[in-house]
Order: sequence, then structure tokens, then C-alpha cells
Amino acid sequence: MSQTEQAQFNLILDMAVIARIIVTKTGIAKNCPLFAKFVIESKKNLNGAKHQFVLLPGGFLKFSSDTLEGVALEEPQEKAAKTEWNAAVDTLKKQALTEFRRSFDSKMLKALKSVANYLVVGIDSEGGSVQFVLVYDLQSGKPLHWTGKTFPRPNEDSRLIGMPIDTHFIKKRIDGKKVAVFGCHDLSIFSQRDKRFYSPIASERKDKNTGERIKRKTNTPRSLLRCQFIDATLEFCPDIMVQLPHFEGTWAAKWTKLNEWLKWKNGKELQHYATGLNKDPQKQHPTIQYNLSGTQGGDVLTFKKGKWVHVKQKQHRKE
Repeated sequence: MSQTEQAQFNLILDMAVIARIIVTKTGIAKNCPLFAKFVIESKKNLNGAKHQFVLLPGGFLKFSSDTLEGVALEEPQEKAAKTEWNAAVDTLKKQALTEFRRSFDSKMLKALKSVANYLVVGIDSEGGSVQFVLVYDLQSGKPLHWTGKTFPRPNEDSRLIGMPIDTHFIKKRIDGKKVAVFGCHDLSIFSQRDKRFYSPIASERKDKNTGERIKRKTNTPRSLLRCQFIDATLEFCPDIMVQLPHFEGTWAAKWTKLNEWLKWKNGKELQHYATGLNKDPQKQHPTIQYNLSGTQGGDVLTFKKGKWVHVKQKQHRKE
């Protein structure tokens, strides 16, 4: 974008439902100047208004824990075991919150509070056995909601403490909107490639060789989890949704499929959505260049390298 185009773009900026900050390194120490610039540039255009959500990537912070040992990988169904499991997870949340408050000091939170209502950030345990997402209420100075990765990568099946599916859907409406929050790999349940096994739409489930319709795949714990997660998301029918992966990926195709299924199920797509991104040059795909436009839609602004960047979106910003 030329300097003239950037200046014209800056003139039309205002508050956003989602303002995502693209980082190239995780942790606070390396991002303080970027956050300070974000606040300054936001104040230039907000005229006293505030962004609804500021979005960061998954694993932005890390916390150490000595209480992971013995925690079941999923919430048990038996009442006593379920209570014990939730108590253990609550302990882990407290440890993650301690790291959050250590990293985002009062000065930083006060600055962000002046330009936004909520901060959404990924906080992993060292080693990634639990990968939380915190939605922090900047105005009240308290956590609003906790969730975390539910759908593990294949190499995480035996070590990820998955969060219950229902934690991805915030019970309290925010400004009248239903909000969903997904962890890193969770959006992969909407893979285009796998729709013939997991699609809720019967006509999309076809045998690769014969073309005949096949039953939905639910014969393994992983496939059952995936179908339950898909169905719960479509049933909740979010208006706003954010996803916090650790790095770039083929997320655009997943957003497209999710919107297709939402429209099939409920007659409408997401109003606003975005992926929090870490564009660490040391951890990018060697040949693929991912397009930012496929990872945001609706009223979303993207802040990268200390300035707002214009992203051609698939959806209009105005509803």
C-alpha cells in the first residue's frame, strides 16, 4: 500500500468489533513497543469509542505448573470425578492467570482498557499439555471466560488436557451478540478435505470410489468428538467468533466451510470473525504464503508492524 493509500485508509478507521494484533514473537517483553503503538494508533481514530475485542494468537504466554500430573485428558462423566477434574483445571487456570497478571502489568492493562473492552489471549502450560484461551474483561479487570484447545492434533492425543466443548461458547451475550472462542487446532473440525466423513449434510458424505452416501464417522473417540464439536457449534450459531492458533495455516478454508454449514443449518453466517496470528519468520511454511483476507470477516481491523493494514475481506464491514 502506498503512503497515499495508507493515509486514505487511516481516515476511515474507527472502532472494530475485533482488532487483531499480528505478532512475530510471543511474550510481553518483545511486544511492549507494538502494544504501545497499537494504543496510540487506536486513540487517533476511536474518538472515545472502544474496540470490542483485541485478539492475540494462541500460546502467546506460557506458564509453568507442577499440578499437571494425573489430570485426566478429558472431563469425566462420573459426578465425583468430574468435580475433582474441574477443581484441578481451576488450579491450572489460577496459575495461568498469575502469569497473565505478571506479564500484563497494571500500566499495560490500563492502556489497553482505554481503547478496548476485552483482550483475548492464548496461555499454554510449558510443554503444551493444556492450552488455555482467556477472555479478559479490561473494564472490570477480571477474567470473563476461560476455554482452551479441545480437538488435539494427532500427536497430542495422548497428552492434551482438552477443554469441554461447551466452554467454547460464552454464555453471556456481549453487546447482544453470541460469541464463540476456539483454540489452536479446533477450527480444523471444519476441514474441507474431511467433509465426506464428518459433514452434517448427508449429500456431502460420499464414498470416494462409488459416490454413494456414507454414514457419518463416529466410530472412534476422536471422530465422535469431532462430530459433537461440529454439531454444538452449529447449534450455538455464534454471531462473533475468534480462533487462536499458534501459527499460520490453511485456516481460510475452514472458515469458509464453517460459514457454509452455519448457513445450511441456521440460514446465516458469522457476522464477525478473525484468527489471531503469530507470523514468526522462523516458523513460517517454507513455500506457502498465507493470505490474511481469508482469516477475517465482518468488522475486523488488523494491526501489523506498528500500523493498520488494509485487508480485502470476503464480507463487508457493515452489517
